[in-house]
Amino acid sequence: MSGRVKSPEVKLAPAGITLRELVDEFCGGMADGRELRGYLPGGASGGILPASMSDLPLEFGKLEQHGSFVGSHAVVVLSDRDDMKAVALNLMRFFEDESCGQCTPCRVGTEKAVKLMERDTWDEPLLVELGGAMSDASICGLGQAAANPLNSVLRYFRSNFH
Repeated sequence: MSGRVKSPEVKLAPAGITLRELVDEFCGGMADGRELRGYLPGGASGGILPASMSDLPLEFGKLEQHGSFVGSHAVVVLSDRDDMKAVALNLMRFFEDESCGQCTPCRVGTEKAVKLMERDTWDEPLLVELGGAMSDASICGLGQAAANPLNSVLRYFRSNFH
């Protein structure tokens, strides 16, 4: 567990626990003055889910229908003070940096996505198309999953766009 909780640290919790249970029972609740906005259930590539989905079981096969997955179970909690577009951009920069450069869809796709996401106004159709190409044509899981945070923000956090 990391992010905007009172006690961020490695936690041993049962499979199928919900984010709400993790935060309340294992982390002492949200950090003071913070409200849950969203969370990454499976590390950088697992997508970002909104607070309204914090009662879903965190286990394999349960989040895919929502465009997410538990992956590494590295849960990151985001609050009402987090800018979701900035979170997605930060994650895309991570994928850009971590790309091995072997395949063009990931190497060029992540670089292009970062440039597009740095703009004040996002070209959403182009970003969706670019993310689809990366997902479909990258040769490894990193490139295939790099657009997950972007897609999640476009799907669940449009109201947070400035």
